[in-house]
Amino acid sequence: MPRASASPPSPILRSFAPLADARSRVLVLGTMPGPEALRKQEYYGFKGNHFWKIMTDLLAPGRSLDYAQKLALLRRHRIAVWDVLRSCTREGAADSAIRDTTPNDIPGLLARHPGIHTVFCNGTTSARLFARYFGGAVALPTIALPSTSPAHATMAYAEKRMRWTVVIARAATPPAAHGARAPR
Repeated sequence: MPRASASPPSPILRSFAPLADARSRVLVLGTMPGPEALRKQEYYGFKGNHFWKIMTDLLAPGRSLDYAQKLALLRRHRIAVWDVLRSCTREGAADSAIRDTTPNDIPGLLARHPGIHTVFCNGTTSARLFARYFGGAVALPTIALPSTSPAHATMAYAEKRMRWTVVIARAATPPAAHGARAPR
């Protein structure tokens, strides 16, 4: 009797380079870009994700921005973006399907960008993985925010946007206000 063949292994997915510079004050960490974001090679590239809508509503209301302008908007407002994971396997787009994880070097990024004084995790999976890999290695305030993913539809957009205003407030304040080191 022939044996059923096993499904082929999931391909290894790799995250993007960090969006950070010497002026960055806060770091927003996702988990791993979804399939559409990976295809487009854009952070939060799935149209249904609320990240860019929230950021533009808060920082550039009424403006329609292309991806390069969105990145420039974050840089101008001192917001760095990266993902907790450097690589993983995942069937589909759900964070719950993530397996075989390898973290990014977040402590290294923070050492290279000492002006970053607060870390924000975009959703509970990002927060859980950040705590697992870096809980004892990163001594900065870390705040878990509601996921901007459309999978987190239990919270109304207006409530999500209101909760995300803390990113803008923290990015507008210098590191010393949060007990962090000032950039060199």
